[in-house]
Amino acid sequence: MAKGSSRIAFAQALRGLAALSVLLSHYTQHFWTNRATAAAFVGAPIWEGPSPSVLAVHGWLPQGFAGHFGVALFFLISGFVVPFSLVGRGRAGFALGRALRIWPTYALGLGVTMAAVWACARYFGNPAPFGTAQWLAHLFFVQDLLGLPTIDGISWTLAIEVRFYLLCLLLAPALRAGRVRPLLATGFALTGAAAVAGAIPWPPAIQAAMGELALSAQMITFMLVGTVFGARHRATEGGPACLRGGTLLLALFALQWAGGIMGQAILPGLLAYGAALALFAACFAARHRVRRVPVPLEVLARVSYPLYVVHGVAGYAVLRLLLEAAVPAWAAILATTALAFAAASLLHVLVEVPTQRAGHRVSRGGP
Repeated sequence: MAKGSSRIAFAQALRGLAALSVLLSHYTQHFWTNRATAAAFVGAPIWEGPSPSVLAVHGWLPQGFAGHFGVALFFLISGFVVPFSLVGRGRAGFALGRALRIWPTYALGLGVTMAAVWACARYFGNPAPFGTAQWLAHLFFVQDLLGLPTIDGISWTLAIEVRFYLLCLLLAPALRAGRVRPLLATGFALTGAAAVAGAIPWPPAIQAAMGELALSAQMITFMLVGTVFGARHRATEGGPACLRGGTLLLALFALQWAGGIMGQAILPGLLAYGAALALFAACFAARHRVRRVPVPLEVLARVSYPLYVVHGVAGYAVLRLLLEAAVPAWAAILATTALAFAAASLLHVLVEVPTQRAGHRVSRGGP
């Protein structure tokens, strides 16, 4: 067992579980069930060979469960822990600390993904399926708003994360005070904005961006449920107020999902997000008894962000090249997983840890 803070040990353990869930969803499901999409990501011909037997496991679960479940856990954890960074920090310090926490690791991880995709596409005699405009848009987390195809497959969640940071800046006094009513008011505002965005007949060039912003509003509403748990943890709000606020935010989240661009996946999506919330709530209830994080989850949690950044499309490129070399599917999955962990560990040691320490040093103070 690894040591962990009793205050956040449960969140650290869930972070590791979320990373594993997302990785498994990509390597043991999405690559095999969405072959045309995977091929387009890496500039390769569609793989026509057999699927691994592990794919059958996903057939027992709601559609896309592992991916939805992992992302939902990440969103809840961010909603829970990120507002703590505003306590004792000014807005400028918070913004700088968050920028150093997320951007350098993402920029280098995106470079790893682009290199892997370029190598794969070149092997098959094809051009890289991305350009300079896409690269720059990803670096500023606006590729979805510009209607540009994703390079790495995971940037949509990071764009939402960054928008949550901007909302935290706006709500800084309420988040420092740990109040639930402003969170609920924000949830209603986000729901109303999403409804208006969906009701207006925007020009085609703007319609897609409005849909993406509505998706951000939907997921941020879910993240605010995690923030309600944070208020309860700090004892700035009582249990009944948190229960009412969290329940209403969940209802608003479901309402936005039904009317949003992911509406066709509402049932499997809500089942997965509900399962993630149930697990989070159970672990939260036992948080004072969770003193240590199991070693495997601790290891996963420490590299969870760089692993999330580099595993996706870069992993697809590695998988496709290994399959082309006649490596059995199960061996290709294991080898790709090992390479993803190696790349994530290097990013963690060489980039994430130094920039995170720098963020802690410079983020104190300010209004």
